[in-house]
Amino acid sequence: MRMTWKNLLFLHWRIDPAEMKAVLPDELEVDTFDGSAWIGLVPFQMDRTRPFGIPGIPTIYRFFECNVRTYVLHKGVPGVWFFSLDAASRLAVFGGKNFWKLNYVYANFNVDVNGANIDYQLRRPNGPGTKMNWTVGDELPKSEPGSLRHFLTERYYLYASHGKRLWRGGVFHKPWTLRTAQLNELDDELISDTGLMAEGAPACMAADDVDVLGWSLKRVN
Repeated sequence: MRMTWKNLLFLHWRIDPAEMKAVLPDELEVDTFDGSAWIGLVPFQMDRTRPFGIPGIPTIYRFFECNVRTYVLHKGVPGVWFFSLDAASRLAVFGGKNFWKLNYVYANFNVDVNGANIDYQLRRPNGPGTKMNWTVGDELPKSEPGSLRHFLTERYYLYASHGKRLWRGGVFHKPWTLRTAQLNELDDELISDTGLMAEGAPACMAADDVDVLGWSLKRVN
């Protein structure tokens, strides 16, 4: 799968590792930094999305998405675990559930990009939603291994659970170009929908657009 991720924001909060472990599959370990697990809320836009060798399909070529995620290990291999992935494309939701075994959910989005300012809202039909506004700032120095920024963003595997089996898929992209971001507004219900509570001000970073390659899942247990 080829795609471009645009207008992306990373919001992260500390979570007690024991609380995080209680909501993860038994096969996964909690990946921690500075003694904490981390939960992320990541809104962005999918663009130029297409399977390898197939022209872009209009209903999945460009759409908005927002995921709730954390960071895990399986036999020492770090990756991302998604609690939910809200998307504005019903076809993308179908494909994400059936081919990537991920918890995709259809949602209605209202997004306005006005220069460096982004106003972003989503609402699931008869379900929770999120509303946020942020302003993108200056470029940050390159994330170094061992730093929190590197831990939260430079992730090249994802995990999924299906049929009592654990699966892993790989992605590739150039290292993130991260930027400061001012969070002007946040009213979120998606994280609490996981059963976890995000408290206090989040770590907040924006990111420049990045081209991404994604590969099929492989069973790891």
